[in-house]
Amino acid sequence: MTTKELKEALVSGCPVKSKGITYKCVSAIITRYKGNQFIITAELTDIHDNSVSIAEPHRIERVI
Repeated sequence: MTTKELKEALVSGCPVKSKGITYKCVSAIITRYKGNQFIITAELTDIHDNSVSIAEPHRIERVI
């Protein structure tokens, strides 16, 4: 996903997939500053609302 697609997924609350696992939604976009550059990651909530995982945007896709 691009940053724009990630923001759209966050707002819509749609299910997403990363590394073959389906998640309930993108629950946060995390921005860190490291080594003179911004690093963007996403927090993904599992389908049972029990845990979250952190993933790089290029590994996330919207579930249709």
